[in-house]
Amino acid sequence: MPVFTRQDSSLRKANHELEAGLGAHGETQPATVGAPAVDRAEPTRAEKARAALRAAPRGARVDGEQAPGEFLQRAKGFLKAEVYITHLNGQPVVCKDYRRYAGTPAALVARWLVRHELKMLERLGDWTHAPRAVARLSPLSLAMEYIPGPLLSDAALNDVTDAHLSQQLILVVQQLHQRQMAHNDIRGSNVVLRDGVPVLIDFTSAVRLPRLPGTASLARMMRRFDLRHSLKLKQRTLGLPLSTREARLLIRSGRLNRTLRVWKKGILPRLKGRKH
Repeated sequence: MPVFTRQDSSLRKANHELEAGLGAHGETQPATVGAPAVDRAEPTRAEKARAALRAAPRGARVDGEQAPGEFLQRAKGFLKAEVYITHLNGQPVVCKDYRRYAGTPAALVARWLVRHELKMLERLGDWTHAPRAVARLSPLSLAMEYIPGPLLSDAALNDVTDAHLSQQLILVVQQLHQRQMAHNDIRGSNVVLRDGVPVLIDFTSAVRLPRLPGTASLARMMRRFDLRHSLKLKQRTLGLPLSTREARLLIRSGRLNRTLRVWKKGILPRLKGRKH
């Protein structure tokens, strides 16, 4: 079971212990017959990791911030994960859990999503504007750094803050592109304000920008896609006017508009389990 760690090397050992202590279906292995019982005053690291993975957190928002123990996302729709805050090695982490698909054909895709998001976060390293990868808890679940703060879509802002935040967000997106990556899902619910500074979350759709000869147009289109959605946040969520140059970025061709309309109105609602 591969483990991705940043600062706490004990996570790797904890995951090995967790793997040894679990059966094929995630159940605790029975003790060997005749083996003496061992009394432990405190749970082992494997037990703590197992408890974190199996936790069903409950909680409520506290002053607009994500409180430990809170469900951040319920699994509604196709290939949606349960996302919640739990604790690993005494530290709050965000767990993204696709285990509801275990034993189904969708598990193959869910496993790829887990590996892909961890890989994207690993490539970003300790970049301030994205959560750090913590561990792959199982083939269908991963843990990442917990970012405290309200979502951009929920934040209470003022005119001065709005203008500054808009500039910050666009700079953050440009920094991501300089790291040869596109997010592909910039929206208010995927931006957390940590001490007023935007942090991008949910890198499930993120991809590396192509650098091969002849792919410059594709890379430019992917960068424009991120910037276009950042400008939509500026215009619709923050209520700020766009400059002439920014407004030009929002203009799309008629063919692209028709394609996006089919995606948004026809395909996406079905994937999310919604009716028209």
